[in-house]
Amino acid sequence: MKGMNDYNPPGGYFDEFLDESGQPRPHWKKVADKFSQIDPDTLDSRELQLSRLIHENGITYNVYGEKEEEEGNLRPWTLDMMPLALSQKEFEKLESALSQRAHLLNLVLKDLYGRQTMLQSSKMDPYLVFSNPAFLRPCHGLLPPRHRHLHIYAADIARSPDGSWWVVADRVEAPAGLGYAIENRMLMSRIFPQIIREADTQSLQPFIQEFCHYFESLAANNSVSPNIALLTAGPKNETYFEQSFLARNLGYSLVEGEDLTVRNNRLFLKTIGGVQQIDALLRHVDSPWCDPLELRNESSLGIPGLLNAVRKGNVSVANALGSGFIETTAMLAFLPWFCRNFLGENLEIPSVATWWCGQPKELEYVIQNIDDLAIKPTFWKSDSQSYFGSLLSAAEKELLIRKMRQHPECYCGQEIVSNATIPIYKDRRMQSRHFQLRVFMIPNGNSWRMMPGGLARYASQENDFSVSMQRSGESKDTWVLRDSPAKQGELIAPNIVSKEIIRRNTNDLPSRTAENLFWLGRYIERAESQARLIRSLSSLLINQINNQEQRSVLPFIQQVTEPDTDLSSFVDTKTGLINFAETERIVMRAAYDFDNPESLVSNLRHIDRAAGKVKERLSVDTWKRLLRMKDLARTPSSANPSVFDDELNLLIDGSLDDLSGFVGNLWENMTHSQGWRFLQIGRRLERSVAICFLLRSAFVDCSLANNTLHSQLLDWADSGISYRRRYLTALQEDRVLDLLCFDTTNPRALAFQVDNLRELLAALPHSISTVRHPIDTDALQLYSRIGLGDPSALLTPTDERLRSKVKEFFDSVGSNLFDLSTKIEQNYFAHTALSPEKQSKTFLS
Repeated sequence: MKGMNDYNPPGGYFDEFLDESGQPRPHWKKVADKFSQIDPDTLDSRELQLSRLIHENGITYNVYGEKEEEEGNLRPWTLDMMPLALSQKEFEKLESALSQRAHLLNLVLKDLYGRQTMLQSSKMDPYLVFSNPAFLRPCHGLLPPRHRHLHIYAADIARSPDGSWWVVADRVEAPAGLGYAIENRMLMSRIFPQIIREADTQSLQPFIQEFCHYFESLAANNSVSPNIALLTAGPKNETYFEQSFLARNLGYSLVEGEDLTVRNNRLFLKTIGGVQQIDALLRHVDSPWCDPLELRNESSLGIPGLLNAVRKGNVSVANALGSGFIETTAMLAFLPWFCRNFLGENLEIPSVATWWCGQPKELEYVIQNIDDLAIKPTFWKSDSQSYFGSLLSAAEKELLIRKMRQHPECYCGQEIVSNATIPIYKDRRMQSRHFQLRVFMIPNGNSWRMMPGGLARYASQENDFSVSMQRSGESKDTWVLRDSPAKQGELIAPNIVSKEIIRRNTNDLPSRTAENLFWLGRYIERAESQARLIRSLSSLLINQINNQEQRSVLPFIQQVTEPDTDLSSFVDTKTGLINFAETERIVMRAAYDFDNPESLVSNLRHIDRAAGKVKERLSVDTWKRLLRMKDLARTPSSANPSVFDDELNLLIDGSLDDLSGFVGNLWENMTHSQGWRFLQIGRRLERSVAICFLLRSAFVDCSLANNTLHSQLLDWADSGISYRRRYLTALQEDRVLDLLCFDTTNPRALAFQVDNLRELLAALPHSISTVRHPIDTDALQLYSRIGLGDPSALLTPTDERLRSKVKEFFDSVGSNLFDLSTKIEQNYFAHTALSPEKQSKTFLS
């Protein structure tokens, strides 16, 4: 790696790579030697490969406060190619010190929500407990599983200038970063697999398996086959990618509050087959928002009654509700006393020096040393703000000191962390950045097990100490290097024998997931239909069709405009010719207008949003196809796009290719269980609607009948080859109608969709009833109506040149499709009857 010898970190800080003499530290030598052998061109290629993998895997981080239009709040993940290396000896020392700390924090929470002996001492001020929004009174007396409040512990650690570690913050409320750390290792294993192996880097796999085994053992009622769910705040949460990643890779159900319900003091997941009990809940929602019944009543993220289900011992929640008390800034000032009081020993790893200003002596110390300290609120709130004394003007400093004297209990003084430096690779050279490391631990018997890695975060700019991902921080993979090579044949992960029986249950699909898959299928078909309509319209415009056949454009225009649009505005009243400029404007709006919810680019975004909500159910290859479609959904380069621009063809062809690949991956890689069926039901319903509406527009008016219209209908339905193999080149409207509407062997025909719908619906849970369900009744009526249809009888013209039988037939089919869609949503998604107004909105949204 070019520049390894030119790396020059700033003085005054501990550097991870170089020692005081400017030589690589012993455990770095092997890593440095391997990287130094890579030439710059190869590194550039690896860097491009890394960026491509991050993009293809859809690894993002949601940034709060940025504009959300056009997905502006999704920032691609960043990973440096140079790892953070730790020796096994240092790792084991850290693990031991942090095990003591995790054990201590668990005892503090046990006392806080139990006997409260610390409150009986004069050392702990009641204000820090009873005024603390993180202290949840309803949780007092709760007995957590295994008498542990903490089941996963994370700590942000940094090095002091002398090289010793200290804890900057404890993360126990809903610790984030584990999924990103695992993903970082997976990416680095793709980029530098040989270096990882030759450097004797410890695998993360044993920890991941133990993590899964531990959480399975937490299940309430000692269930042999526990149901575990991961509670998320939803796609707008900053670490939603991580939550989806963990759910997919650990096999947990990714759920939101609305997916769950408490009945008879038990927690249940609402599925398409009824409710299913949840035995353990791994939450990524802060405690106060988890139960609107007993905690924050304005919360829409939690589950009413969850606290009582925990109280009755019917569900295990990790970490225990109320654990966030530990994250209070002021707690760092009292941990040394807690350690001596609870454990009779000193803290093995210190915290950042902290003084709570609620004590007179500490207040005076903070005020006198304000230039060297950070002033932080005792309790963090949404409008909380930290101050760095050295950055304040004299007036600002005076105002802050006045506030501190008025309400000293509201402030803490904290030593400013001077993070150590680490080498990064940027702009083809080695640079230094300040960093922190987040490590993760789970209980292991009477001790704690630390993951042999972690999430290293570094500042994006030189001389910057902020490593927050919300403030453009970046990440590194962390390698723990063995002191001696692994023995040949040594297991990288323990063999854990599971008592779980083999299951093929297909009815445990959450209702919200089923709905998202259903709408994903519908949006896929809407996008494909729109792309084909735009292609047909642009082809008709470009080919300059003759006067007699120009009106064949009207049925296609009707499909890409509002239902009540007056089509006469597209025809010149004097010449009878199509208004080219107006038609082209409609085509461009149908293709590129983000304000038009039915445009092609809007539908591609709808696909992305719906798929993002079920990402844990999609394979990596399937997700890559989705990202390609997302890239297509962009504003045209020209301010005045035209049907003659090749960019429009690229949008249409790219969309159709990627949609076909996406559907193919779903067919081949997704288990054909209930989730897959709901996706296919959505596709078949939407394709039926598209065929029904277009054929109605094309065949009701006799004056539209011509070869150009019939040819374009066959092209839209990708059925031209099938027609010519049967009838050669002679275009007759009854044959065209039969192929596109009544032929059960044509995948683009209405009859084929209805036949498939009937089979798919027959496999849903409602079909087990001995009484015919209304869904099956509608499906049977639809199938019978189309199966008994006769194209020749329908196409008989009337005096008004309008075919009343055609109109009546497609109107009744459209009504049947509407009723069927409504009943599916009522039965499986809403679980309630909908009003007619909401039914209409649901069907058309």
